[in-house]
Amino acid sequence: MRWAIDGDIICYAVGFASNDDPVEYALRSARTAVEKIVYTLSADGADIYLTNGPDNYRFDIDPNYKGNRSGAPKPVHIQAIREFFVDQMDAVMCYGQEADDAMGIAATQHGHGIATLDKDLDGIAGVHYNWKKGRVYYVNPEAADQFFYKQMLTGDSTDNIPGLFKRTGAKAMKKVVEPLAYMDEPAEMFAHVKQVYVDAVADKVMSSDESDIDRWLLQQGQCLWIRRRENEMWEFPNG
Repeated sequence: MRWAIDGDIICYAVGFASNDDPVEYALRSARTAVEKIVYTLSADGADIYLTNGPDNYRFDIDPNYKGNRSGAPKPVHIQAIREFFVDQMDAVMCYGQEADDAMGIAATQHGHGIATLDKDLDGIAGVHYNWKKGRVYYVNPEAADQFFYKQMLTGDSTDNIPGLFKRTGAKAMKKVVEPLAYMDEPAEMFAHVKQVYVDAVADKVMSSDESDIDRWLLQQGQCLWIRRRENEMWEFPNG
């Protein structure tokens, strides 16, 4: 199996670990990290994916996307590691979208495995590898969809995507999240998520009409969705 490797995570992990070391050490460590993944998986081949920073369609949808990361420190050698991956290891630089999207497309369209520590990729069906836990696991299509719609309720604080609580004041408690585990169809999952938001309005937790909720959910979903096809934009599921 060919594997899609999350180069962004390796750049940061190796970079921070090598902050006080010469750049040559950081580059050797980066290569070793990739080679260890490939060796452990007995991979037929591998592609390293990197995100080209601010060149990301999600910022057009919500200017506050990842806004909580502004000013966060970066590893000293991160740019050198990124250039090394591109120049010496043929890494794929992703423009207009994130490395996550490119990996999601590779997995969905070409059957590649996904090697990452990022939980968000559990929204993509297929074979996954978490090298920190040494775990290979499979996410089926229903579980991938359930993960995505759960995020529409909980939000994603890492990427500054507010969920139910920040929007309504109502917590995404177990009783509103758990029903998704028993649903198979995206349309059914979305209907449940929307109803949770509508119920928050009915309980006067927030003041809004249905069209406002729809706009909110569309923005939320398009920022959370990891692409499965080229240039894909998430829309409300039919049904």
